[in-house]
Amino acid sequence: MFYIVTAYCACKLCCGSGAIGITANGNFPRQNITCAAPRSIPFGTLLHIDGIGVRRVEDRLKINYDSRIDIYFLRHRDAAKFGKKKLNVTKHK
Repeated sequence: MFYIVTAYCACKLCCGSGAIGITANGNFPRQNITCAAPRSIPFGTLLHIDGIGVRRVEDRLKINYDSRIDIYFLRHRDAAKFGKKKLNVTKHK
C-alpha cells in the first residue's frame, strides 16, 4: 500500500513545544528503527518501506496525519532533508 512518508526528530519543531523525546509507546526513539504510523497499525509491527528498509511502529502521528508514515531521524537537518515521499509500505514478514 502506498503512503506519504515523512520524517521527524525529537525536537520542538517536529514534535511541538511539549516534546519530551519519548515515543507514544513509552520508548526512546531510535534512528533506523523507529517510525510513527496510523492508529490502525499496532505498536511493534515491522514495516518494510521501499527504499528505506524495515522500521518498527513505536510512535503515533497527530490524528490529522493518520494516513502517513513518519520515520525517525536523530538530527533535524536529516529529517528535513528527507522531505516527503510517496512510497510503498508493507508489513515485514
